[in-house]
Amino acid sequence: MTTADVERMVRSVIVERGLPCSLLSVTGAPTGWNVMVRAGTGGMVRFAVSSQRPIAARATIQDMLEAKR
Repeated sequence: MTTADVERMVRSVIVERGLPCSLLSVTGAPTGWNVMVRAGTGGMVRFAVSSQRPIAARATIQDMLEAKR
């Protein structure tokens, strides 16, 4: 996966789930990707996504975003 792939996945989850947040950045890390999102409350949400299969990465993204609603 590339940075663009992860960005696309995060944006897709945000739109499909109707989450009140916006993607700020995706940066590479030794074990995958670091994602930073602005939550609807104005706070920052940061989490890591490992460089695993795309379906597993998407599930992680969805779980993290929904938990930080």
